[in-house]
Amino acid sequence: MLPDDRSALLEIASRIWEGMDYLPGVFDEWVVDTRGQFAAVLLDGRLAGCGKLTFLTETDAWLEGLRKDPRVLQRGLGRAVTGHFLSLLAHRRDLTSIRFSTYVSNQESIVTNERLGFRVRTALSVKAWQGSRIDLAGTAMRERAARSASQGDVVTVRDHDIISGFLGRSGYFPAMQGLLVEGWRAYPFSTALFLERYADTGACRGVLRGGTLTGLAAWVIGTRPGRTGLKVVFLDAVDDETAGALLDDVFRGLTATHVEQGAGAETCEIEWMVPPGDQFRRWSAANSLVSWEREDDFLVFELPLVEVGRHADRGKGTTS
Repeated sequence: MLPDDRSALLEIASRIWEGMDYLPGVFDEWVVDTRGQFAAVLLDGRLAGCGKLTFLTETDAWLEGLRKDPRVLQRGLGRAVTGHFLSLLAHRRDLTSIRFSTYVSNQESIVTNERLGFRVRTALSVKAWQGSRIDLAGTAMRERAARSASQGDVVTVRDHDIISGFLGRSGYFPAMQGLLVEGWRAYPFSTALFLERYADTGACRGVLRGGTLTGLAAWVIGTRPGRTGLKVVFLDAVDDETAGALLDDVFRGLTATHVEQGAGAETCEIEWMVPPGDQFRRWSAANSLVSWEREDDFLVFELPLVEVGRHADRGKGTTS
């Protein structure tokens, strides 16, 4: 992908997900990424699709951003992009993972990638709330925000030892199969990565009772034109009351985000990829976060590293 491809990508993105595709918001970042690659698919010299190879760590590869112009009828573009990336990775001997995520109903992508050797690593459940600034200003949300503000024991936590101790007692990341999921990216969990990404940036919120941390959440907020999204990456607590306080705080955080004048109708959303466990589903349901269609709908796929070498000669063709 080149900077001059922006207008063509915007045209494709406008036809995907009712024009709410996130790729226009990350185009500038992705096009200058030299550690990974933002690849274009060309048909007759015109942009027909794209895909992104991202390194979440120095040795963990992540495939994302696979797109095809809905007007293009030719099949096999997705396989060409993935094959291209695998051919680039086939010569690496230091890789620790090659993964991607998709929604359970994306059968075309699932079938294509299973034929390339990918297998489901874990299944999580998308729990989400979606509304508008107007909804956030409604009575119920004002009451939630007021309740959160009155709970003085919900505070920003930065202390590494306190956070590390809580993570060590929590069963959250074992239930996540060792994955730290931020939106639709799944990082390999480590305490060091968690502290760097969330504790050091002030993104950890905890409930203190009697000087003891009884609940902890980490979340990040991103914005793009017409949409503000909050991604919960961790939430665990000793009881339902504490979990409720943390989720009230999540809504308060979304409500408090800056908004441009006249943007009251913008889409606002909260998204949490929930691990298996009755308590996580109970906490979600009690706090307005619901599944889109079913449980276990967020799939993380992984290519066994022993399979990578057979892709060394792939990827020569329609990618550029």
